[in-house]
Amino acid sequence: MGWIFALNAECGRAEGDARALARHFHDWSSDVVLIAEDWWCGVVPAGLSRSGVRSAADAAAMTSAGIQLYERLRSAPPVYRYALVGVETDEFRHYDELTAQDEDVTVFPGLVISDDIWTAVGKPPVFGAFAPGYRWLPYVGEGV
Repeated sequence: MGWIFALNAECGRAEGDARALARHFHDWSSDVVLIAEDWWCGVVPAGLSRSGVRSAADAAAMTSAGIQLYERLRSAPPVYRYALVGVETDEFRHYDELTAQDEDVTVFPGLVISDDIWTAVGKPPVFGAFAPGYRWLPYVGEGV
């Protein structure tokens, strides 16, 4: 099994929203999948390790790609509910899990959430502005 580095964004119940997000990343490899009842868009940069972060060079390459993914996400259409860049971020949480009262969303550096989710989880002050309609925990990069 590979350890894939990617941006994964949950787009709710509308397949068209996930496809619109994939089109926004048209020059990157992307995939749209239905998981349970929700559509996800995954964007995978080329040329990165498929074994996770195993060296400082892997960490640097993935961090650089992560920064680029977040920069592109800032200008994406507002069709996703939440997104995260990292190794094996696909389906890291279902919407109901993410918004559960006992879920600590502050443990996911780089997590981008809609303003609606930010409000639902109690407006944690550690989330800053990301793009119109979204907040995030700043991305800290990948470590070895």
